[in-house]
Amino acid sequence: MKVKINLSLLLACFLLVSCASTSGPQKRPAWIDNAQSSYPAKEYLTAVGQASNRDRATENAIANLAEIFFVNVRAQTNVLTEATKQQSALGVTMESSTSLQRNIQTETDQAISGVVIRDSWLSPEGEYYALAVLDKRKAAISLTESIMELDDSTAEFIDYSLNSAPNTIAALNALRAARDEQLTRSMANLQLKQVSVSGIPNDISSAKIEKLIAKKLASMKVSVEVDSARHKKTIQSGLAKLGVAVVEISNLQVSADIDITEPALINSWYWLRGSYELSIAENGQEISRKRWPVKVSAKQQELLIPRLQDSINNKISNYLIELVSDSPTL
Repeated sequence: MKVKINLSLLLACFLLVSCASTSGPQKRPAWIDNAQSSYPAKEYLTAVGQASNRDRATENAIANLAEIFFVNVRAQTNVLTEATKQQSALGVTMESSTSLQRNIQTETDQAISGVVIRDSWLSPEGEYYALAVLDKRKAAISLTESIMELDDSTAEFIDYSLNSAPNTIAALNALRAARDEQLTRSMANLQLKQVSVSGIPNDISSAKIEKLIAKKLASMKVSVEVDSARHKKTIQSGLAKLGVAVVEISNLQVSADIDITEPALINSWYWLRGSYELSIAENGQEISRKRWPVKVSAKQQELLIPRLQDSINNKISNYLIELVSDSPTL
């Protein structure tokens, strides 16, 4: 994930750097090659930026420090989200993955918000250098506060799911949100380990939340209301893969609808476009609905409908995951 720096953070650093000297000694400062001599690595993170103007050198110094701070977390983020996709009944959908990446970036920005430009230098050749310094202790305090907030938020989501959610989808969505909070917390804890002796032990792990999700899914009994017997079996199979019991009659009911245009002949190919929709109702009230675009092509027009069915069959598991775990669209 590419590291981005908040504009407000940059502006603050510009004000700080304005107090630093850019017309110092002509001799190359020692901090350019060995900042640790003045700012021990045990207590500080440091990075140097270089550019043809002072503001850009400052930006580069901060970006380089953020890169150092984030380098281990980036790889772990991908590993953790991919593992969760494979091991979790609800996986990590596009919506939750985007939210996770945004949350991790927010934690990074907050942790490095205490960065200070400690020195700058203009070389005889006209190149600017800037030294960015982050006090590890201050960064650790910020990350610790964030981790505690994430743990509190996780507990609130779980309590809502178990005790006050108005329907099954809201309960599942709250558990998924709790799981995502703990994924973000895991990343923040990795960052904390870079600036502190150790991280903070976790009482509510994402693995424990996965068990709650699996238990909730297993407790569901869902019926499927679809005109096509073949497609009904497709949806039933997708639900079974999630661990959901499929019955003939239930207060939880999944239905499907497809809306397609007339086939269009373009450059000797027939194209069929439209949308596919799934909805779930509880006690007769719709609680979640999702719609996805569909598009297939074929040389023979009669192949369009079979190909459309094959396309939906291949994606039905992901569609159902989004239906029951992402924020409902009604």
